[in-house]
Amino acid sequence: MSAMKHIFFCLFLVGLAQPIQAQLSTPAPTSKRIEVTVHPGIELFTVVQLLAGQYKMPNPSAYAKAVETYFKPYAKHPAVEQVKKMGRVYADLAELGYCFDAFPAIRIYYPDSLHWYKKYGKDTVQTYMRLCKQFAQETKFWDFYQQHQPDYKAWATPVQQELTQKGWVAKLDSFYRFDGHTNWTICLDPLNSWGAHAIMTKTINPRYADHVVYNVGFFDQNAKDTDAPTFIIGSEPVSMVWHEGSHSYTNELQKRYATDIAKLTYLLNKGDEGMKRNNINTWAHCFDENLVRGIVIALFRQYRSPKEARKQAAREIVGDFLYAEDIADVLTSNYIGNPAYVNFSQFFPQILTYLAQKYPNRQLTDR
Repeated sequence: MSAMKHIFFCLFLVGLAQPIQAQLSTPAPTSKRIEVTVHPGIELFTVVQLLAGQYKMPNPSAYAKAVETYFKPYAKHPAVEQVKKMGRVYADLAELGYCFDAFPAIRIYYPDSLHWYKKYGKDTVQTYMRLCKQFAQETKFWDFYQQHQPDYKAWATPVQQELTQKGWVAKLDSFYRFDGHTNWTICLDPLNSWGAHAIMTKTINPRYADHVVYNVGFFDQNAKDTDAPTFIIGSEPVSMVWHEGSHSYTNELQKRYATDIAKLTYLLNKGDEGMKRNNINTWAHCFDENLVRGIVIALFRQYRSPKEARKQAAREIVGDFLYAEDIADVLTSNYIGNPAYVNFSQFFPQILTYLAQKYPNRQLTDR
């Protein structure tokens, strides 16, 4: 190959590599980042707690009946006995299931710190985790889970369609003006009759640090043993999607501007009852919460009714997040609908400037 041909060939390869690299670094479409599933770890821990009488009874369904029939013979298993000895156990202990992955072999991640360690003891909780893995192996839990895959998929399909239609994640991406890398999981929980809630997976297992997980139970108390569970998302998760998503989307941005954020530390009143109630001890934490709550208010103003937006702002005032509405105001006035800013990252310093100008000293926040 001549020198000139070699040069052209190299340039061709470089040009080819650039779009390939762009494809590799481009986030997946929103629909691909939303997973609706029955998590095997959550199911495993829930079954063990049910057998121990340490979990609220599920609403009737054909699935709950199948769980009872299959696992009842293992009611004396060491894992069941272990959780019985732990005293009063709350339903959210089943979230330890996110420490389990690589099914069916099961790899266990042992967190350095968990609030359950403080309540039950680190050794006690980790022993329980090991016994739950043993339970899965000895009961052939994975066989049961695989057998019900058609059910899980049937339950997930309408929920996936609902999420796509409502477009909560797409609206969040639109606000930030970039596609986030956050992954979203709706965890269908057919044995959960007590409540929907977010699971803070980033504090449970760092492998899921870029995941936002929302757990949805089956709440039909009038169902029969022959019924299939149904799952309704409703409107409540919208604030969770925007709130938890904003924590994820702004995390690196807040690290980048940590020095500038710290200049506003005087705005933190550690002695405030609201800060104590919210367990907020640092300005970084206080700012983080006010920022994401302000973003949620701004999104409510953009996509929900004026009444709903006012109620959302009022909740934050009552909750003592005193700067959330201020942040929403500057976003609404100067960022949303303003093409001068390429994305939220470019606008972010304006939020800090606005707070500094409005509150040159903390005393002004008491007015």
